[in-house]
Amino acid sequence: MVKCGFNTLVPAMVFKLRIWSLYPMGELPTGGLWSNGNGVGTLVSVPGFEPFLNATTVHMDDFNVRGSADGPYTLNAQGILRTDDNHYLGLYGKGLLANTPHVQAIMANETDVQPTRWGELDTFTTWTFQASGPYAELTKSTFVANIRIAPSDNSDTISYIDYRFSKVLPGPACEEGKDDVIETVWNAGEL
Repeated sequence: MVKCGFNTLVPAMVFKLRIWSLYPMGELPTGGLWSNGNGVGTLVSVPGFEPFLNATTVHMDDFNVRGSADGPYTLNAQGILRTDDNHYLGLYGKGLLANTPHVQAIMANETDVQPTRWGELDTFTTWTFQASGPYAELTKSTFVANIRIAPSDNSDTISYIDYRFSKVLPGPACEEGKDDVIETVWNAGEL
């Protein structure tokens, strides 16, 4: 299979959030809901990822919309983090969160519900940074994240959400005549 022209992913960071509030903001004409969640947590680079990052949230907001009762949640997260060397970073995330029965059970705080498994949710989010100084390189990158959700274990928590960020890198360039498989399928209208 020809791999040229397709992006690759590199494991980069783990973002662990404790959602401590969820404010219902209203119903939508479609029967869905609009709400805001606040969280606190940490963002840490995986070994080998540069620039190394160890940060704690100063503030984290997520305005989310669920367009219909069984539709996915549309995430729109933004926050400020402070690194362990006293730099501030802006963090922005967007994407979808599947509204499966398992997610609904966690959000309803049902008893004996287990966390979702990594890869269980057919969903993803994209993340970007606003940064300067030693972290300026982060602003030139886009990250995608897999999501895991865990239920509350105390009265001060709505849920826990963990993200595994991967940095998106451009794939290898296509050489003349090496992309024949993709071009043939594309031109035949099969893609």
